[in-house]
Amino acid sequence: MALLGLGVALAIFQDVADDQNEADGQTSDWKILKALRARGDPANPIGPKWVKESLTETSALGGVTVLAGITAVTAGGLAISGKRREALLTVGVFTGALVLSEGLKNLFKRSRPPAEYRAAEAVNESFPSGHALLSAATFISLGILFAQGARSTALRTFGLTVGAATAAAVGFSRIFLGVHWTNDVLGGWAAGSAWAATCWLAGRRRR
Repeated sequence: MALLGLGVALAIFQDVADDQNEADGQTSDWKILKALRARGDPANPIGPKWVKESLTETSALGGVTVLAGITAVTAGGLAISGKRREALLTVGVFTGALVLSEGLKNLFKRSRPPAEYRAAEAVNESFPSGHALLSAATFISLGILFAQGARSTALRTFGLTVGAATAAAVGFSRIFLGVHWTNDVLGGWAAGSAWAATCWLAGRRRR
């Protein structure tokens, strides 16, 4: 199933990477961005004020500082409990995801949505979304880690679902805030998931 997931993630990334340079993909990106804005006011996202505030806080979960802290705490706990292999793998997933994100951004060099549509600050290139990529790699990895220690199918499913749902929420927040196109987030989710699956498959094979 992990290999199947890896294949699907890579296929999705290739598809959205092609779409972000094509007219159809750009048209759909614009439609979604405008649908999430109040009519006549591109700087104002739809919905009550608390929705924007909530999604701004959710977006922070995909930031480098937050994810680096989560990774450090998790790896430290694993190392103290004698699970050094898992600790190193956890650090490797995050570090590799960070390098992958920057490398892909420099490769594609896609511009972000216009400044008047952004409800938050953003820097560097747009594709793929770094928040989506890093959160997918990190939270899915934590879900896999939890599932490995779970004693029942229900708990394993719970761990993986929470990890995936957290990454999904972070990605949606980036689209809602207007700092990324939809294809940026889809590409980030796909690349991050593929990287997490690759690392944990490699770790399992070595073990």
